[in-house]
Amino acid sequence: MSVVVPEDFDYSASISFLEIRDQLPLIDPESLSRQDVLAILLHLFDQKPGFVDRGHDVNNTETAWVNAYLFRLRPGRDDQGLEGYVVECIGSSVDRMAQLF
Repeated sequence: MSVVVPEDFDYSASISFLEIRDQLPLIDPESLSRQDVLAILLHLFDQKPGFVDRGHDVNNTETAWVNAYLFRLRPGRDDQGLEGYVVECIGSSVDRMAQLF
């Protein structure tokens, strides 16, 4: 499987369970809903300079669409080695890109 890398913005990010509990207290990091995945992705991307949300949508309990790219929250370790999630871009949609405003 090849990794898709959006060219216009650096979407790479990670977040620990501890950070989720602290910054997004209504989300249980060990039992994510479809909406939780999207909320975490938008939270991470909003912290990066230059991020513009051109459209997003829930998908499932692992993935969500942001700016016509499908992102997965893959269980892993954050930059400090704490249990959490790492953002992985797994696809894009030409149809969704055409609908962006």
